[in-house]
Amino acid sequence: MGVVEKIMQFLSLYNFKGGGTEQITGITNENMPSATDTISQNQNIFFNGQFSNLSRTLVHVRLEAFKSNGQTTLHKHDIRAYESLDLRNVPLRSISVYVEPNVTAGFHGMGALTLIEDSDERAVALTKCAIWETLHQSPDFDTDEYTKTTITTATTTTIMTPSTNTAIGLYKVTMACAAAQTIELEWTDSAGTGGVNVIGLYRFGAEGTYTMDFDTAMLRNPNGQNGLLRAITSTTASTQIDCIGHYIQASQ
Repeated sequence: MGVVEKIMQFLSLYNFKGGGTEQITGITNENMPSATDTISQNQNIFFNGQFSNLSRTLVHVRLEAFKSNGQTTLHKHDIRAYESLDLRNVPLRSISVYVEPNVTAGFHGMGALTLIEDSDERAVALTKCAIWETLHQSPDFDTDEYTKTTITTATTTTIMTPSTNTAIGLYKVTMACAAAQTIELEWTDSAGTGGVNVIGLYRFGAEGTYTMDFDTAMLRNPNGQNGLLRAITSTTASTQIDCIGHYIQASQ
């Protein structure tokens, strides 16, 4: 009789929570996971893939993996902004994601599941078991939002309001004044009263134009979703402020 050869079998592809990319909002109890995905209940199913933080906020994960006796072991890890956690040949049972309370973060997971046939094959596969980090450059975003604001009084004016549940990414700002003017640009929260972060103070001694260019990764409102971009003018000189940017979703 011939020998029946047993080989590792491809089982299926994996997408985090079924969709691959999810927006996860932190719950009140920061000691409890904001989202959990069970990958397998079989200690002989191995995971090869990647989990990525698609936001600028720090995300915490807890990996649960099977040992050879069927018990599980835990590993806790922080994933920095746009960092990925790569796994090779890990008998992964589940992953839990922790996001700070009331913060929304984008999270992505994908991979492949393979089935181990016996203990010998498991031992060989585990020699290639690994976990490592990959930190990417911040991605480039579309510059598809254009706003034009004309101001003729000494006042505080909102010059960019994002769409619901997005954050402003600022690529370019042009300020043109018809006469002497002082302009202060600032980020605020959605109410326009809190979370004030000044971008800069710009003084025009007479008529003039000034343009600021930011990296294609964009300057973001540190207040996150729904925060505003505002301008404070000190005179009644006619002032036009043009902005180019993108309204960034948490999953980006």
